[in-house]
Amino acid sequence: MTGQLLTARVVAQQLGLSTETVLAWVRDGKLPAFRLPGGAIRFREDDLDRWLAERATSRGAMSPATTDAARNGRLSSIPSPATEDEE
Repeated sequence: MTGQLLTARVVAQQLGLSTETVLAWVRDGKLPAFRLPGGAIRFREDDLDRWLAERATSRGAMSPATTDAARNGRLSSIPSPATEDEE
């Protein structure tokens, strides 16, 4: 699924983080994201996969799900949560 756009909520669930942490990392420039014309923040799955791959050896403050994804180099290695609504 290349090129898929993800919401902050989905990224947070997949990385085992809070949505607030994901948004703080975006504000701090630590996580690749972009804004849609209406102001909503979105993440490209491919960009997040590269971001995780760059951190594959860094276990720092990442959650177990995040470190597993980093080790595998793919965000898609984390099971996607079932969501009824998107942000």
